[in-house]
Amino acid sequence: MANIVDYLKWRGDLTFKQSPFNEVDNLILAEFAYINISKKDFKKNISIKEAVAFFLEKYNEQELKKRYPFTINPYQFYKEIANSKRFGNLKIVNYVNKLSKKEEKQFSAMSIKINFHTLYIAFRGTDETIVGWKEDFNMSYLEEIPSQLEAKEYIRKIPFWYRHIYLGGHSKGGNLAVYAGVKAKKKNKRRIKNIFNNDGPGFSESFIKSPSYLAMLPKIIALQPETSIIGMLLTQKSTYKVIKSNSIGLWQHDALTWQVEGTSFQFLKEVNDTSNKIQKTVASFLEHRDKKQKEVFINTLYQVLDKNNINTVEDLANLKLRAIPHLLKTFTKLEEETRKIVIESIKELIKEANQNFDKKTIFFGLKTFTKKRS
Repeated sequence: MANIVDYLKWRGDLTFKQSPFNEVDNLILAEFAYINISKKDFKKNISIKEAVAFFLEKYNEQELKKRYPFTINPYQFYKEIANSKRFGNLKIVNYVNKLSKKEEKQFSAMSIKINFHTLYIAFRGTDETIVGWKEDFNMSYLEEIPSQLEAKEYIRKIPFWYRHIYLGGHSKGGNLAVYAGVKAKKKNKRRIKNIFNNDGPGFSESFIKSPSYLAMLPKIIALQPETSIIGMLLTQKSTYKVIKSNSIGLWQHDALTWQVEGTSFQFLKEVNDTSNKIQKTVASFLEHRDKKQKEVFINTLYQVLDKNNINTVEDLANLKLRAIPHLLKTFTKLEEETRKIVIESIKELIKEANQNFDKKTIFFGLKTFTKKRS
């Protein structure tokens, strides 16, 4: 079975003049946006090849696996994209990378020049920081999150000579791409060819019913794996294409598991039953929680992690059993009303899960999620 790394090996020698931009190219550039090097290394007009060279000087293969725990083998991907004729010499402009615990914001974007008139704007998805994940969860009760506002501002500054613009991203990056496109000024909307939401979460009901969203809908291409979990959160109005993955459960969110066929993907008719049940469980849970309850629940869980110096997904994954009592102690020190809301929220979530899944399925899902990947 083939993925985007195989695509880079097969078609990496073809330029965009020889073979036009396609959906697989979109996913490759959305995945590339996860690269994280210092702002000073991103000189004006740095190429993808140069950016990867800086990046791999800092991190070897084993370090990358730790840094990107939800991706199978990012090292191989970055090596192949850098060495490809199709992508290696493409120039990156206007790289932005902002992380703020105070604002609960994790935002990064870059513009990649396909040619003089064509630009792909890649918004980074959620990284390994707990702040990044917290911002994602904030979508459940906030009309706008800081990264969405950053994304809207980012595309406002696109130079006039780019007549053809693609927006895209993976996970939260896909959500930001859609949000930026919908909120763009009219003159920029006319230049947007397509918006690619690669398994990114949806939006509130009010957002997807807005005239500006409905007007942009024909340009939105939503791509999701068979067991889509992140991409089924909140509300999606766009028609999504379902892609075959060679992984299971939540690990299908990893774009490197999506199956490629030629210049496109191996498509399936619909997401599977597990994906639909998760969407139903989360939607019902959120429906039974008011804005204050959702805010308190999410903020409290984040505070418990923050007070125990759990700042990344790796910190959470490496949590020792002996640390659990300390986490619980932090929880017991919370105000009574806060504790009550959190406990009731957890009970409600368990109730909704039990109504949609049998215990064997829940246990298997937890076991799969906690299992270390090779």
